[in-house]
Amino acid sequence: MTRFTLIAAVAAWVFCFAALPAEAGCNKSVVLYNASWCPYCQEVRAILARNHIRYIVFDATTAQVRASMIRQFGDTAVPRTLVGGVLVEGVDEDRIKDLCR
Repeated sequence: MTRFTLIAAVAAWVFCFAALPAEAGCNKSVVLYNASWCPYCQEVRAILARNHIRYIVFDATTAQVRASMIRQFGDTAVPRTLVGGVLVEGVDEDRIKDLCR
């Protein structure tokens, strides 16, 4: 009886953890070039939040960030997301998630 109880407890424990959804996230650095007034930027922020992805935000409405974006990208279009140094332009949840894997 003790052996059966132990096997049942281990099986219940394994099935319990197997049913939990995998936590999303990203093991790479994520940088978002963003403007507070931009609805597409809001969508990208929602994607990052929904997938539990930590990120750094640069405000593209400041002179210093705009100058950096022009040097780096050639313009100041937003949203732009860098995932591990790879550029994602616009709203592309699948690409962001793929790059985070």
